[in-house]
Amino acid sequence: MITDNESIELLSEAFKKIKWDNRMVKMARKPDLNATLFYTFDENMPERIVEYEIWFNENGTATIISNNENKSYGELDNESAKTLINILLK
Repeated sequence: MITDNESIELLSEAFKKIKWDNRMVKMARKPDLNATLFYTFDENMPERIVEYEIWFNENGTATIISNNENKSYGELDNESAKTLINILLK
């Protein structure tokens, strides 16, 4: 569980850089990481839970599939993928 503000801010910035495409894909292998993020958009509303499956590719990028109906498949550049690795896998 990640709760420190600095890590959350870095993750937020990385996730903003995902290039989303609303399509269904089937990956050849299991994800390298499963992540569940809790989003609070309005303090008067319940938090929203989004689950992500993340694959780290040989070229340094990341492929992401989420259960968010509008953002189901995404790709992340090398720098942002490295941020995810440094925070989520350590």
